Amino acid sequence: MINTADVLVIGGGGAGMSAAITAATSGASVIVLEKCPTVGGSTAMSVGSFTAANTSYQHRAGVNDSIELFIEDMKVANGPFEERENKELRRILAENAGPTVEWLSSIGVQFLGPTPEPPYEKPRMHNVLPNSKAYREALLRECNKRGVVIHTSMRVDRLLRNAVGEVIGALADGFDYFGRRGVVLATGDYSASSELKGKYVGEDAAKVPPVNPNNTGDGFILGAEVGGVMTQMDRLYEGLRFAPSNRPDPIKMLPSSRRLSKLLRIVVERLPKNLLAYVIRGALTSWIGPNNTMYRAGAILIGTDGQRLANEDSDTLMARAVASTEANSGFMLFDANVAQKFSAWPNPVSTFPGVAYAYVQDYKRFRPDVYHRADSLEELATHIGLDPAKLRATVGRWNEHVATGVDADFGRQHLGEGLTQGPFYALGPMNAYVTLADGGLAVDTTLRVVTEDAAPIPGLWAAGSTGQGGLQLLNHGLHIGWAMVSGRLAGHHAAQARNRLDLNPVQPNRGEPGGNGSPASVTAP
Repeated sequence: MINTADVLVIGGGGAGMSAAITAATSGASVIVLEKCPTVGGSTAMSVGSFTAANTSYQHRAGVNDSIELFIEDMKVANGPFEERENKELRRILAENAGPTVEWLSSIGVQFLGPTPEPPYEKPRMHNVLPNSKAYREALLRECNKRGVVIHTSMRVDRLLRNAVGEVIGALADGFDYFGRRGVVLATGDYSASSELKGKYVGEDAAKVPPVNPNNTGDGFILGAEVGGVMTQMDRLYEGLRFAPSNRPDPIKMLPSSRRLSKLLRIVVERLPKNLLAYVIRGALTSWIGPNNTMYRAGAILIGTDGQRLANEDSDTLMARAVASTEANSGFMLFDANVAQKFSAWPNPVSTFPGVAYAYVQDYKRFRPDVYHRADSLEELATHIGLDPAKLRATVGRWNEHVATGVDADFGRQHLGEGLTQGPFYALGPMNAYVTLADGGLAVDTTLRVVTEDAAPIPGLWAAGSTGQGGLQLLNHGLHIGWAMVSGRLAGHHAAQARNRLDLNPVQPNRGEPGGNGSPASVTAP
């Protein structure tokens, strides 16, 4: 079986399908290899926000923005990480994000917004309608329109190179697939790879499960095996989320079609803001964990044994502590004073910036399965299945720490006012997850994968998280933005490359491993 196209894309998420469509639009034939049964990847599982400047959405909303303002705001959001930012790639993202929003709109993706997202000065967050599956449906529809061939349930084992070291294809499930002009790696991040998380971040981090179990870092490994370099692999987005609700999520349930998305955009732009906020609050309470400001006000994190688990100043420490428990489960505990504070603006429990805010009473209304209230600590403990005496002892010790101003157990700095006033509340169970893993293969400004000496590897490009290349992306909507932007650019550049199979005519070579019709001079790393 011989499978040859001009461009071979490994990975069928947002970055991969964007690369495939752009390559096809540039006149290339394209094959996509996706290891999962369906395409979409993390893009189809995300919140779906896309941050961009100079869009038609901003223009209609009267927002006067610029590329330079966008870049300056990204500098502010980076904080201490600004010193390690890949500034060339950042400019590429800033300059191409707006046109990519317009491109997505042209193939049927609709957005709500732009909405504000601190610390950005301008509203830039474009929220996909009706949900992130709209990306998958629109991109897949366009792939089919452009003649892109997609093979699912096809995991790539290794890349193939010719005699001079150029990447010309991949071995997948015993078959050779070739890209005459190039191969694009777009396999997502490494959040599901215990090996990579343990090696680059730490063994505690390796225990935190991923939101997307298919993000096993395949492209990172494939690229490194042919000389690519993994860079800045030391940052994970670790946090707590509520256990999935048994109630249907009306937003996630909505099907995605071009007509429905357009209709929804018209409807939501005309809905009274309070009605739209009410609808979105239901979704907020279903998948977004509580804000850290609740801990600063005095809440604590406890495990199923009724004891505190970690320093609540840190998302990372809380996630790793919860993940280390047998059930990967914990509860936020707080008293009436905290509950009252987070029952009205400006103190939401969870937020969808510029769109909706959820408060304590919203969890009672929308998530009664994670909302717990009792007049006494003992009654609350019984309600959530904890030992009343242990919970009472935990709260007593915490109140002692607050009184002395020193957390002798975990060193927390922001203690709040203690847990003294009934009724008492718990939100949970919450589970620990890694939502994203930053890092990626080092790439140049045309998204070619480069070696340690910054030399491009002929025939190999990377996009999305696989080709993040030192970009920081430290605000909402930037990862989706980079996936689409980098995918489009990688696909375009790969389609413009020369034919690397001209000097390596395809001939049967069944003596080689996986040699089901491979070029005579093909080598594997």
